[in-house]
Amino acid sequence: MRTMDNCTKVLAWLLALLLTSSVLAKAPDKNDIRVLIDISGSMATNDPANLRRPALRMLVGLMQPGTRAGVWTFAKWSNPLVPVADIDDAWKQKALALSRQINSPGQFTHVERVLEDAIADWSGEPSTHNRHLVLLTDGMVDVSKVAGESAASRQRILEQLLPRLKQLGIKVHTIALSKRADHDLMKQLSNQTDGWYQQVESADTLQRVFLKMFEQVGKPDSVPLAGNRFTVDASVREATVLLFRGPGSQDPVLISPSGERFSDSDLPAGVAWYRDQGYDLITVSSPNKGEWSLEADVDPDNRVMIVTDLKLETSEVPAHIAVGEQVGMIANLNNKGQLVRRKAFLRLLDVRADAMTQAGTDPQGLNDAGQDGDQVAADGRYSMLYREDRAFEEVELLFSVESPTFMREKRYRLAVHEPASLSVEGEGEDVRALVTIEPAVMRDNAEITIWQADPSGGKRDLSAAADGQGYLLVDPKAPVHMQISGQTKLGNLVKRSYGPVYPPSVEPPVQTAPQPVQPQQAQAALAAQPEPAADPATPAPQPQETAEEESDFVMPAIMFGSANLLLMLIGGGVWWWMRKRRNGDEDDTLLEEFVEEEAETEEASAEQPEDQADKAEQESEQETAEGDSKGEAA
Repeated sequence: MRTMDNCTKVLAWLLALLLTSSVLAKAPDKNDIRVLIDISGSMATNDPANLRRPALRMLVGLMQPGTRAGVWTFAKWSNPLVPVADIDDAWKQKALALSRQINSPGQFTHVERVLEDAIADWSGEPSTHNRHLVLLTDGMVDVSKVAGESAASRQRILEQLLPRLKQLGIKVHTIALSKRADHDLMKQLSNQTDGWYQQVESADTLQRVFLKMFEQVGKPDSVPLAGNRFTVDASVREATVLLFRGPGSQDPVLISPSGERFSDSDLPAGVAWYRDQGYDLITVSSPNKGEWSLEADVDPDNRVMIVTDLKLETSEVPAHIAVGEQVGMIANLNNKGQLVRRKAFLRLLDVRADAMTQAGTDPQGLNDAGQDGDQVAADGRYSMLYREDRAFEEVELLFSVESPTFMREKRYRLAVHEPASLSVEGEGEDVRALVTIEPAVMRDNAEITIWQADPSGGKRDLSAAADGQGYLLVDPKAPVHMQISGQTKLGNLVKRSYGPVYPPSVEPPVQTAPQPVQPQQAQAALAAQPEPAADPATPAPQPQETAEEESDFVMPAIMFGSANLLLMLIGGGVWWWMRKRRNGDEDDTLLEEFVEEEAETEEASAEQPEDQADKAEQESEQETAEGDSKGEAA
């Protein structure tokens, strides 16, 4: 029997590992991003100031090396405004110039055509680049004045094009720039491809929406910006600062660690400053290490993005999960493509993850201690099991690494969905229960159990009463209960119950809460309690004797003790400051040594034959292990 139990546990563990492998697997580290911008005539109403232009220019400015990108505009026809190519300075300059052509001259909104054109050169599954479409539109699918043609085009998008998008591994991120947009279509395109959907009430927020889309798509390396201060370490080759600027704001100033002040009118070599409607984008090549500061508006959407070989990496973070679903996630540091495992370096770091929702910030159990989802302790891979027990339209998941001289962070956004929804509609004898399974998180094979309770406490199964329009209620006055069980798109098993849900004509019973005890009643009850009897074994307290003779030395003693305590506090503060400064210097030196040693190892490996390079790498690993052992022994 014990052998069978062990086998069952092993099989369950292997099944769980297989089911979560798609989440923990590492995706390609480069991105192919295609931006599709609506230029139909209705945009003249919803974006009269053409704020699509500066929003696109900001997105272009944030794109990092290694990215491929292209831009399409569309109305009745689609136009490849900026052809797909690898990002470089020439491509960026071309995109910035051509953005001026974005306006609102077109008729119709041919979403099907622009989707078809934008994915024409993609085939098979992604191998070198993740595939992303960013679709911005303000209207419905509108391809012709002929009756039925627009509806037919919308149907083809859902029945033919959407399956192709999923098969090609394309994530579609949609931005609906008006209340009259086809929100249902936009949500289906995003939710079913693990993309992100965003409704925008005003074009004034387009830039911030594009920033969040870029963070979702590009997964840029960033450093924290707190109180208009940020820290640059020795491994950073380039830093890009994004500052949002409100009406009437003063011109921002960037201050280096040495105190140099930069503005858009006085720039040294190596600093580029781009100013546009509502924001500034500052790029510093080979920035000096240390703490930089800003004189600018403090804005929660301001960012500092960097180009570096020392990266914070994570496993794939899904954009959609189910309530109660547990998802394994991993974070680690990577230097020049290699996992950072040096213990002497890692033990200086605070690696954490926080989930931020409208309910507040919830620290997660990210760890490298071999527990709570972490398989191997002290291997440089920090793991956690993430779940939410309630639905959220948006969760911001922030991974961060902090030390006195080295910081990194990455932001992700995800939505937490109920696996299904249950409602009851109708009147009289024609009352039905309506069940909707959430396609963003659930696979098609989910099982639904739906019933009503009978007067004896039993269950009346409604499954046989399904008629294509819902489940006809056996008792039009009784509440409905439902349970869904099945696999999520991530491969996890979920089971969730709903109900009781009452028909519209039935008032749910009022839950009576216990009455709180009134203060007067509580005081009366307390007064009514008998006083505890005196313990005869306990001697009665004696009146204190007056000790005037002691007052002569009590006050000096208090003053002497206070002075000593003050000296101890001052001495302790000086010791703490000196130790922090020394530790900060040691951390900085260790980081510099780590970066320099990795660079020297890479150069030596390039100059040596392959077998000698392998031998040198083995010797380096052995020396690192010995150094770590000595450090731990010390």
